[in-house]
Amino acid sequence: MATQGLTTATPGSLAAVGTAAKAFVLAHPVSMSLAGGALLGAGAYWGIETLLRKKAQTPEAAAA
Repeated sequence: MATQGLTTATPGSLAAVGTAAKAFVLAHPVSMSLAGGALLGAGAYWGIETLLRKKAQTPEAAAA
């Protein structure tokens, strides 16, 4: 039976959570890729903003 793996895990256990996460990823691959892309984009935006802010605070940038 295809769902036998789902019924062997105790509800609330880490194995059940992992099984549910795998089932969700298999059922919604596009939404998971969009969510991952959004996290990467937000991280890149934050990283570049932090880098530019540090660069603007250096004494060489103020003298130029």
